Amino acid sequence: MIYITKIISQLRYLRFIKSFQNMNTLLVPTDFSSIADNALNYAIEMSKKYQFDILLYNVVQLSTPDFSHLANVEDFSHIVVEIQKKMEEKTSILQAQHPDVAFACAVDTGLLIESINDKSDAINPVAILMGITGSGTGIDKLIGSNAILAMKHIKHPVIIVPKDATFNPIHQICFACDLKNVLTSTPLISIKVFTKLFDATLNVLNIDYHNRHFSAQTSTELDNLEFILEEVKHELHFIENENVQDAINDFIDEKKMDMLIMVPKKHSFFENLFHKSQTKEMAYQSHVPILALHQD
Repeated sequence: MIYITKIISQLRYLRFIKSFQNMNTLLVPTDFSSIADNALNYAIEMSKKYQFDILLYNVVQLSTPDFSHLANVEDFSHIVVEIQKKMEEKTSILQAQHPDVAFACAVDTGLLIESINDKSDAINPVAILMGITGSGTGIDKLIGSNAILAMKHIKHPVIIVPKDATFNPIHQICFACDLKNVLTSTPLISIKVFTKLFDATLNVLNIDYHNRHFSAQTSTELDNLEFILEEVKHELHFIENENVQDAINDFIDEKKMDMLIMVPKKHSFFENLFHKSQTKEMAYQSHVPILALHQD
């Protein structure tokens, strides 16, 4: 049964690779804030390195405080037209500054997460790339205090760029894995695709303490993981630490990781990484982007 599952996984991987070859766009939501602009700059440099196009995207939400004063639909429509003009001007400037990257822009109205999902379904981007916080309107509802909600509910890959991050080629990727139900609950196909895309080394990090999570199935799960990842450069790391968050933090810092892959629906510690009351700030918050993936 396991062997059949492995074969099916390999076939799905080959199909995914074929479709992925036709994907070359980064969807970059913006609210015109400095934080969003920093994420955009990151996307531009990433696009130059990996030959992506960029679709700059703004969602106008009638329910936001900025637009609550509007008296009628005509007023709101005027705002949409103005934002569309602003987006086109920004895109034109970017195109002149970076002629080796193809830029486009789009403006929609509606709820932010739903709109991003719909736009992503339509264009099938490589990833949605955004900053970690916003200016107080629109996009901050997604990538500020609600970053966790976004990464959980946007179906396509999401890359979160910390506010002070500058782009560096992705050579080393960290992926924390609990070695449980590897074949059925881990997005191994997506992980392999992005590892190959970046020509990176995948550092699979398993964190335990006094073998609390070791079971009779652990060795089998490890074999399954090795089988699936045999086509990509990868290394396995086993760390003893009671605190998973601290272990990831220290590993990223000490081993100089360039990106952290997370599976929001699988990682129980995911929300803690963004909790404002944490006394120890995660090292990656200043320089390492997070790639949020969902099950294949």
